[in-house]
Amino acid sequence: MKKNNNYNHLREKIIQQERVFDGKVIQVDHDTVELPDGGQSKREIVYHNGAVCLIAVHEGVMYFVRQYRVAPDEFLLEIPAGKIEKGDAPEATAKRELEEEVGAVSGKLSLIHQFYVSPGFSNEFVCLYEAENMEMKKQMLDDDEFLDIVKIPLHNLRGTLSDGSVRDSKTIIAIQYVIEKYNL
Repeated sequence: MKKNNNYNHLREKIIQQERVFDGKVIQVDHDTVELPDGGQSKREIVYHNGAVCLIAVHEGVMYFVRQYRVAPDEFLLEIPAGKIEKGDAPEATAKRELEEEVGAVSGKLSLIHQFYVSPGFSNEFVCLYEAENMEMKKQMLDDDEFLDIVKIPLHNLRGTLSDGSVRDSKTIIAIQYVIEKYNL
């Protein structure tokens, strides 16, 4: 996506950068920035390779996964998703994650949206795909992956969204898209 340069008067310039954490999934920098008015401020930035997530609808149901997430200490209902490994294309990651988590192969993947998860402190960018012409195979979870597949009939999606069952932003976006697409 092309950056719009019409707003350069709002740009912050990094004048000092210190890597404070270099992990397997994220890196964290502590930056000093020059503000547009010449002042200075501090920024803590989390760098991430990005992720994909998938809308998987087959035979009148939408596929979700339920898994425990340590950070919020909750069992979350989410659409299938996964991080993009260095050097991998987002679409290849989406195909792999669909097969791993749901046990499905898609005849066609369509890019629906791309969005930042939390741009106030992270560059994590997510690509939302819709899996079409799915063929069900066998779930192939990674060794460190524990989740349940949850199938929700399309006519129940509005209720699932409104009853508070979903607290994950990518999943909320996906459900809203499906509700609009199928005129539910």
